[in-house]
Amino acid sequence: METPHVPALPQELTSGKKAILGISALAASGLAVGLLVTPSAVAEGTGAAEALKQNEAAVADARAAKSAAPKSLAARSAGSTVLSGVTVNGGNSAAVGTKNTQTITVKWKLSGGSTLYGSHASLWRGTDITSGPEQFITSEQFNAGTEPCVPSGDATFDCTATYKINPRIDLKNEDAGAWKISLWAVTDATTGVDTDNARTWYLQRWSRLSNNAAPEPVAKGKTITITGKLERANWDTYKYAGYTQQIVHLQERSLTGSYATTSSHRTGTGSQAGVEKKTRTATTDRCYRYAFEGTSTTPPVNGTGDCVDVR
Repeated sequence: METPHVPALPQELTSGKKAILGISALAASGLAVGLLVTPSAVAEGTGAAEALKQNEAAVADARAAKSAAPKSLAARSAGSTVLSGVTVNGGNSAAVGTKNTQTITVKWKLSGGSTLYGSHASLWRGTDITSGPEQFITSEQFNAGTEPCVPSGDATFDCTATYKINPRIDLKNEDAGAWKISLWAVTDATTGVDTDNARTWYLQRWSRLSNNAAPEPVAKGKTITITGKLERANWDTYKYAGYTQQIVHLQERSLTGSYATTSSHRTGTGSQAGVEKKTRTATTDRCYRYAFEGTSTTPPVNGTGDCVDVR
């Protein structure tokens, strides 16, 4: 089948960015040519305002490319572009520690348009994106000027974007908590997608929980002390620190059973920040651990069980 001819674009698009030709859709009748937009500057390392500005310019370029497309390619679909299946790391949260760069993956689906002129998602935090976000992070695909979406059927696309977050460069403790996804898509459908909150998700400070039951072994009737410490990443100091005044559950099981909560307590403060210590009377061989259910800023975590030999 002969590929449709696409005339040259105007010399200047809305943002002055360069546009390139590429195949972006696989229509039911065969290949359809779309126009991919390449950012003129990399958003990584710029401030939130500049990254937002570059994203908005890319949207304008995609819309201009749609307007400049031949009538045979443009406005094939009279309906709306439908956005669905937005996920972050397969759920709605991502946790980052103190040292390693974390890769965050966002996926989404588009339908309703057979030709895609551009679609990207960005991560942001703040009260109102129009008044200036506190953080605005564009994807690796956006920075490289590549399209994150691939055709997955008749007028449907599957999209995947990845984001690299370095806690020593990108984050402060205040960044933990609720974030949003800004997402746009321009297709040959009459209406595209342009939303500042395609999904709310949570960026969390990585947690860890230790516990130790002692002494081991222990004589029947003697006291067993179960000590634990709940810590989480500190993005200001790049160390782990005790998470104070948090409810942790002491859980117990037989050597072959399942863990069940036997009591709940709050972690310590001051010099005992994040520490929990409880005692039990040794009666039979038993395993102990602490469990933390998590908060909006910190993921849940279970300690590694410690089994005590009672003699």
